[in-house]
Amino acid sequence: MRRIGWLILSLLLIGLLDARSQEHATEICVDFRVNSAVLDPAFSNNGEHIREIESLLQSIHNDSTVELRSVTFCGAASPEGSDGLNRRLARGRMVALEKYVRSYIEIPDSLVSRCDTYIPWGDLTEMVVNSDMQRKDEIIEILESESKLVGYLYPNTYIDSRVKRLQQLDNGVLWRKMLKMFFAKMRRSYVVIVTYRHEILPEPAPEPEPVPEPEPIVVESIKEEPTTQPQPEDVVVVDTISTEQKQEIEPEEWVRKLYLKTNAVELGAAIANVAVEVDVAKHWSVTLPVGYSAWNYFKSTIKFRTLYVQPEARYWTSEYNDGFFAGAHFGLAYYNLACNGDYRYQDHDGRTPALGGGLSVGYRMKLGKSKNMKLEFSLGAGAYSLYYDKFYNTRHTRSGLMIESDRKTFIGVDQVSVSFVYGFNLRKKGNR
Repeated sequence: MRRIGWLILSLLLIGLLDARSQEHATEICVDFRVNSAVLDPAFSNNGEHIREIESLLQSIHNDSTVELRSVTFCGAASPEGSDGLNRRLARGRMVALEKYVRSYIEIPDSLVSRCDTYIPWGDLTEMVVNSDMQRKDEIIEILESESKLVGYLYPNTYIDSRVKRLQQLDNGVLWRKMLKMFFAKMRRSYVVIVTYRHEILPEPAPEPEPVPEPEPIVVESIKEEPTTQPQPEDVVVVDTISTEQKQEIEPEEWVRKLYLKTNAVELGAAIANVAVEVDVAKHWSVTLPVGYSAWNYFKSTIKFRTLYVQPEARYWTSEYNDGFFAGAHFGLAYYNLACNGDYRYQDHDGRTPALGGGLSVGYRMKLGKSKNMKLEFSLGAGAYSLYYDKFYNTRHTRSGLMIESDRKTFIGVDQVSVSFVYGFNLRKKGNR
């Protein structure tokens, strides 16, 4: 059957061969049900054609001498139905076959071309020419006439003018015969795969080495002196690679670790703190810091008393969970704050902690030569809901009268840390 224009353009000339290589194009089509763009292996001969596609793709994948040159996907529809519906069906069939093929083999986008041909009128004309249809000449004249869209049965829908003319022949008898004989062969999608095979030439045999001409023999009277063969010395191989160098050469095995940490910034602010962090997978860890302070700063009117927890999930750019990370955290904090001013602020009734969360970034690195000691920096910001009581800030905290209760939302920095870290391997002894 004569191929329509888009198919001819996608095929490269197979006859162009040289002594070392050849190019080959393979076309495979699959059929679709009426008004369907679902690729069904059980319909028509699709099972056989799909196995042919799979076999071809497998051979391309396994043969290093075969180069994939181009892949063309095309979709088509039969002429019954509206113009818009047929265009959607043609494109949907093309997309269905492309998804199937590309699920089997990776194809660069630069090698892929597409053509949803809508209705392959050329194929229909050739089928009519090779058939025993009555009034064949009239049908062919209509098929080869100029195409234009005309109104269809429903508002804002259109159909090809040739369809209407064909339906009017012999009160629709010829149209129904064409529907039965030809249209099923037009509901298809095609794939054309062009490959290029490189011929592996045998390596040329090495040229024989020239035979040297014999040197002339000169006979001299030489008094031979006894020679002493040198005695072989013992050879000693010295391993000059240190243990640290071996560790740098050999790739490090990922091991889940547990870390204990304390934040020097909070210690400087008289906030006792400790944090536990554990690796849950490569690139991922979770940490739980806890801090507590119950002291005043030099005088009773200056204080930042707190009890807080701030669990955090972290993503590390390195699979060894070191270096840079980004985190998301939740925060809960009880507080009693006074800065030597006129007022003191405390969470409402001492039972309404600040609640919120935020994001953080940081970096962790080795501290000195130790494999277990590390130094960690992090900075975070978030938003917190506050419900607090406001008191007069007096020398005796309990004597300050409460002025009011208020609600606010705090948005700002909620995490600053320079932490000393000690790590433990969680792998059992002797386990690899």
